[in-house]
Amino acid sequence: MDYKKIIYQKDAPIGRIILNEPEKRNPLGYERLNEVGEALKEMESDGEIKVIIIKGAGPNFSAGYDLTPVPTGQPLRNQPGAGVYTAPGRDRTWGSYFKEHLRVYYTIWDLQLPVIAQIHSYCLAGATELSAFCDFRIVADDAVIGWPVSRNLSPGNIQYAPWMVGITKAKELYFTGDTMDAQEAWRVGWATRVYPKAQLEEETEKFAQRMALIETDLIMMTKRNINRQMEVMGFRLGTEQISVDMLTAASTRPSAGEFAKMVQEKGLKAALDWRDGRFGDLRASEAAKKAREGKK
Repeated sequence: MDYKKIIYQKDAPIGRIILNEPEKRNPLGYERLNEVGEALKEMESDGEIKVIIIKGAGPNFSAGYDLTPVPTGQPLRNQPGAGVYTAPGRDRTWGSYFKEHLRVYYTIWDLQLPVIAQIHSYCLAGATELSAFCDFRIVADDAVIGWPVSRNLSPGNIQYAPWMVGITKAKELYFTGDTMDAQEAWRVGWATRVYPKAQLEEETEKFAQRMALIETDLIMMTKRNINRQMEVMGFRLGTEQISVDMLTAASTRPSAGEFAKMVQEKGLKAALDWRDGRFGDLRASEAAKKAREGKK
């Protein structure tokens, strides 16, 4: 595939998918998620790749879904059978366009190979969903993880959090939109391992190389065995049906369009300032930090 939104790397037995738009904090737009899904399937069928790492280029893993308008009209990928999505217009009207995201995330869930999310700095909103469906999350100590869109838009999109961190922590994350640091993410079971930022790359690669020593067929069976325990308890039904239906209902709220309207009229940065300013975190805390540095 001619990938434009990600970097596809093969360094057998390791395959790497790098989210590649660092100037915008690697937003998860339609094209990028589509390419992630395609790259996963390509690596799965490679034969020489045994472990996949997903990471972000530049200073962040990903700040979440791309909140700028999504293009409609002709398919972004028009290759039958090649893509995870079909066409932006039709996909978005199929119940909820978050079912598109689920198709990518369940590609990870069902993949024969283990997938590691290598996370540094911001991992917000949709990026936490992408990470959650990976088999492992190796996290730098500078990570900022959370679901701030629950402050104005979403009741928690794909409800993975109750399964991963328990009902009490899930309610805290979704009710407040507050973030957690790397140590808290490890304490509640979200992060697999935490390392100093300078060691993240090295330690993730060591973890992947060690796993690659195991026969792929055995890893596949073990992964499916564990995942099916979750599915028997209702994980797939809850994430594929109940949470998406609730999100669709939430999108009809009269106030739900305020954020989108502000994005179009004043720009995304202004909309994020409006959303997070009263909480004093994320972009608001960044602005305060820059102001303090400017006075020195």
